[in-house]
Amino acid sequence: MKLKDKVAIITGGGAGIGKETALIFAKEGAKVVFTDINEDSGKQSVDEIKAIGAEATFIKHDVSKDAGWK
Repeated sequence: MKLKDKVAIITGGGAGIGKETALIFAKEGAKVVFTDINEDSGKQSVDEIKAIGAEATFIKHDVSKDAGWK
């Protein structure tokens, strides 16, 4: 549990490398907050992380839009 009591913020966590990173961090004890443009895949990733007993929060976010960063 290398990341116990840490919070990881990951953009693009709904699929691909971002999702795998979120899962690895969660398995290592981190509370994961991640963003993705696709709400469906984001919710699915939250369910997968919670299924292993870890904490996860999803925020719909388009990193390519300035408004999304405010």
